This record gives sequence, C-alpha cells and structure tokens, in this order.
Amino acid sequence: MKKFVTFGETMVQYNADYQGDYVSGGSHIKDVAGAESNVAVNIHKLLPKEVESLWISRLGDDSAGQLVQTQLEGRTLVEAERFSGEFTGVSYLNHYGDDHVKTYQRAGSAASKLNFTDISPHLPNSDLLHVTGITPVLSAACNETMVQALHWADANDLPVCFDANYREPLWPPAKARVVFELMIASATIFKVGHDEAEIVWSRGCSAEEYARYFYRGNVRISIVTRGSEGAVVFDGSRMFKHPGYSVEMVDPVGAGDAFVAGFLAGIFESHTLREFASLDFHNRQQVLTHALNIANVCGALTCTRHGDTAAMPTMEQVEEFLDQHGPRASMV
Repeated sequence: MKKFVTFGETMVQYNADYQGDYVSGGSHIKDVAGAESNVAVNIHKLLPKEVESLWISRLGDDSAGQLVQTQLEGRTLVEAERFSGEFTGVSYLNHYGDDHVKTYQRAGSAASKLNFTDISPHLPNSDLLHVTGITPVLSAACNETMVQALHWADANDLPVCFDANYREPLWPPAKARVVFELMIASATIFKVGHDEAEIVWSRGCSAEEYARYFYRGNVRISIVTRGSEGAVVFDGSRMFKHPGYSVEMVDPVGAGDAFVAGFLAGIFESHTLREFASLDFHNRQQVLTHALNIANVCGALTCTRHGDTAAMPTMEQVEEFLDQHGPRASMV
C-alpha cells in the first residue's frame, strides 16, 4: 500500500446557502475545509485499498476541533491532537454569482503552531509528501516547519507534490513568489492555476508557457490548470492537454484539491512516484494521459455540489463518467 502524507490547517467552514454578504442567522452548510485534508480525503475515496492517506495538524480543544476530528474520521487517517486553551480556525464562504469570497478567523489558531516534530515521525517509509502554499503563510512557525519538511524530503529522496493554492487575502504576490520559488525547488510535482500564476509571477504567459517555465530543478511534472477549460501537463519533453468537461456549476470551491487527488490517484493506481520516474516513453505517456483524465473528471464533478469534498467521486464513478463523456487528454 502506498503512503500519502500531508499537513496543514483545516477549519470549520460556514458555506452560505444564499447569494451575497454574510448574514448572521442565514442558512449555511456547516462543513470542514482545508486544502491538505481535502486531498487526503479525496485520494482515500478514490483508492481506499491502494493508498493510506494521513493528514497531520493541531486542533483547539473546542467544538470546532471536535467537529474536524469527527468529520475526518474514517475518511483519512488523522494525526491531530487537540490542545486545551487553543482554538480551531473558522472560515466563512459567501457566493456572488459565479464568484465567491472567503473570510477567516484563524490568526493564532492551534494549527498555526505546527512544528516539524509533529510531522517528522510520519515521513519515513512514505511515498509522497503533499504540501500547499497556504501553510507557510499561517505563521513563522508554520513557515519553518515547511522549510524543515522540504529539507527532509530532499535529503531522503521523498517525492513532493506542491500545489500553489495562492490565497490573496493572506499575503501579497511578491512575498508569496519568494516562498513559492523555494518550495518549487523541492517539488517533484508542481501544480498551479493559470490565474494564480499570472497573479504571483505576472509573466503574461499562456498555460503551456507556464508549464514549461515551472519545469526546473527537481520538478518532473508541471501542471497548469485552466478552470473549466481543463489543464496542461509538461513532463520535460512532451505537453499533455485536456479541454475540461462541462457540468452544471454549483460551487467551484474544492475543485483544485479534487484535481490534485485525481491526478495522484491516476499515478498511484499502478506506480509510486519513484517508479513513475523510471518509466519509458510509452508507459509515461499512458500514465500521464490517464491521470489527467481522472483529475479533470474529479475537478468537474466537485463543482456540482456545495462543499469541498461532498461531490468527490469514487473511482467507479470516474470510470462511469469517462464511459459516458470520453477521455479527452492527449499529447500535443
């Protein structure tokens, strides 16, 4: 069984069941949300027998912390102690037509005090460490934890998947770019949205040009997503493209995490990341097109319901969708 490890903050989320600004007493879907735990939950749902997924964090000893534990139990392995006198972060998600705005109550939360000693016992014998660009901005402690985790991965040949997940309310593009560049240097897989890349790097590039730009250092798979228009993947010699799938859009939040889980599952079905790196041309092409098809199905279907992981499909449902709508990934 492959071992997937990730760490970061998960909060209780109040997802408005209405349009417009937050209304006290308004109808909300109460859920738990965190980019890292989303991917852990999603990849477990896709490959429950093939992948052991583990999410690591710290929680407050409060009702929100209890809800996070309760909601994640059985959907991924959880290593998150609850600390007396500390609190669990909360987020509010409000919708404005096709757009949405998130606000947070998270400064000084229990998760902002994550330490490398929380992470390090779980890294040996792992097949992949998944990280995002959210964690290092939460606090100086989280930034140092990220640095140490990536240094450990470098020193121990542990593949790293890095999803930029840029959050504009948390920090300006220039500061994010400095940290992201350091993280890219340790990444085996790097994924970023085309819109995120333009905000943070401002190079005026196409998705394909960004995919080539980010293929450097340790990066062996560079992914640039394009929302409803799919994604491109570059493996150093070939570009792969998927045009996306049309679905009835309800809530796009969580689609990026679903995409990442789907892509990784497409590889983990048959290989570890270390094994994938040694494949020949033909087999690499097959695995990447397969993974890109799964990723786009997962991203699309997650948009069809409210909640970060509520609409995440099983692998059987992905295969049914592909039978009906066809695999669309191709090498270009």
